[in-house]
Amino acid sequence: MNKKNILLLGLLVVLLAMGLTGCNTLQSIEVTKEPTRKVYGQGQELSLSGMVVTGQFKKDSRDVTSQVSISGYNKDRAGQQTVTITMKAGFKTVSNTFNVTVIPVESISISQPPSTTSFRQGDDHNWNGLSVAVKFQDDAIPGDVVRPGVNAMTITGYEKDKPGTQSVTVDYYGKRATFNISVVGLDSIAVTTQPTKIEYYTGEEIELTGLVVQGRWSDGSTARVNITNANLSGFDLTRGERQNVTITYSGKTTAFPVTYIAFTVLSVNRPPFKVNYELGEPLDITGIQVHGSWPGISLALVNNNRLKITGYDPLRAGEQRITVTVGGQSDIFLVTVTNPFEGTWSGQWQAGTQTIDGKSVAIMAPVTLALIGTSWTLRTNDAAGEAVELRGVFIPESNTKARLQCDDRRGAGEVNRDSSTVMRLKNGLITREITLTRTR
Repeated sequence: MNKKNILLLGLLVVLLAMGLTGCNTLQSIEVTKEPTRKVYGQGQELSLSGMVVTGQFKKDSRDVTSQVSISGYNKDRAGQQTVTITMKAGFKTVSNTFNVTVIPVESISISQPPSTTSFRQGDDHNWNGLSVAVKFQDDAIPGDVVRPGVNAMTITGYEKDKPGTQSVTVDYYGKRATFNISVVGLDSIAVTTQPTKIEYYTGEEIELTGLVVQGRWSDGSTARVNITNANLSGFDLTRGERQNVTITYSGKTTAFPVTYIAFTVLSVNRPPFKVNYELGEPLDITGIQVHGSWPGISLALVNNNRLKITGYDPLRAGEQRITVTVGGQSDIFLVTVTNPFEGTWSGQWQAGTQTIDGKSVAIMAPVTLALIGTSWTLRTNDAAGEAVELRGVFIPESNTKARLQCDDRRGAGEVNRDSSTVMRLKNGLITREITLTRTR
């Protein structure tokens, strides 16, 4: 870089340092009018209403309240706190402070119980309508009313599977209040509508679509209860036979029958249309045909949505055995994953500089990267012209990008699908990016 360019660069830096306000740079900020509210109760949010912040600039002063950021306030910590206001203009950051006080909670009480205080056994809790009155220490500030959902409030004691009267406890900043609820006992549950699907191949999970289970409580009321797979037990999906699936809800049980069919033979009659992939491509089973045999059926086409496909690794080059499993039986088909990065890449890098006729001249060295399978070799020269060879492993991340890791773990780089960029190799030997192109 010549002297003229250096001077121009220096001038540009000076201009940038002036910031967006030109020469009228920001000197300081001051809270010329503090917020209207300076005392808070634990759990209350900071209010900046009434605050005015004035910025002192080199040439003038102005209201910058809307441009400042606030930090330092903690609504959970009682005592005096210092709130920091900060403003950034150009390359300069200035700050100032003001103080607030947070009064601790002295006690709480239930000002309004929940809208519902009677639950059916098995029901999840519902605290809608609950409000809690908060009294602050020494009545230093007016009390507050809080409701479920605030982080500092916890509600414990409800047991949905335990009939009778229960005492529920509300905790808020270490203070407690209680209220009572009642749980009506569950007498029984019954399957009123069976699931749509009751026939499965071994290995398939139970589907609950269409299932209706009704509960009956001790007060004579009935209602549908929500059942998930976590409520099911008593069946073996690996055993081919008619079985009863047990439903357990809040300690009561009922059941419905299913039939599991075990295959005797499974075969991939036709592999998918696509069996050749590049690294990173997802498996596509379009076109696959799988036939199965089971007792009473000699050979039948298996629906593709019942196939369990395993064994495919989109980031492993080479031939892969893909397993198809249905009803406890398996067969395989083969796919081939090719490495689009494989080959030889060439380019050059600046290995150093030398002085010729009083001028600094870059020393350029050729670079060759050979990538075969999971290994790579990079050959180049250093600034002295000595040959350098680096080796490592190739770790694909997608079909467009992969990592190069040096064997000595002291360097790393990356390659891209259409051009290779190598950087930070061999403990800093190559510290800048090198763009290579494929030569073969």
